[in-house]
Amino acid sequence: MENLLQADHIRHQTLHRLNQILTTRQTARCLLAMAEYTHRLRALSSLWHARPRSQ
Repeated sequence: MENLLQADHIRHQTLHRLNQILTTRQTARCLLAMAEYTHRLRALSSLWHARPRSQ
């Protein structure tokens, strides 16, 4: 559990430092890519949960 909290903290710090690491355009493209990835992951998760279960 501590590893998950640590990873979440690192992700949070990285998001807040994007403007220092990347240009404005790169930051925008990064955020759009992350949003698309999250959207696809949620769609895949929904399909996985809706799949027919074999007995």
